[in-house]
Amino acid sequence: MFDPNSETEPDFDLDIKEDVQEECSKFGRLKHIYIEKNSAGFVYLRFENAQAAMAAQNALHGRWFAGKMITATYMVHSDYEAKFPDSSSC
Repeated sequence: MFDPNSETEPDFDLDIKEDVQEECSKFGRLKHIYIEKNSAGFVYLRFENAQAAMAAQNALHGRWFAGKMITATYMVHSDYEAKFPDSSSC
C-alpha cells in the first residue's frame, strides 16, 4: 500500500493506519492492525471474524491506494499469531 522510500513523513505509518482503520470499519470489527514500515508496503489486518475478513478482501483486492494497487491475501491464523503474538488478546 506504500513505498517506504517515497514517504517523507517520519510517522507516515500512523496516517496509513488511520485511513485503513476507517475504510475497514465498514466490513466489521478490526481487532489488530500493523503497518510494516520497512517493507514493500505491507499492512496486516485481523478482523473479529472470517466474514469481515472476506468482505474486506473482496472490496480491497485490486483497488488503488495512494497510487499503489492493493493485493489483499489471507494469512493462516496460526501464522498471523506467530508473527503478532499480542494480536490474540485483542
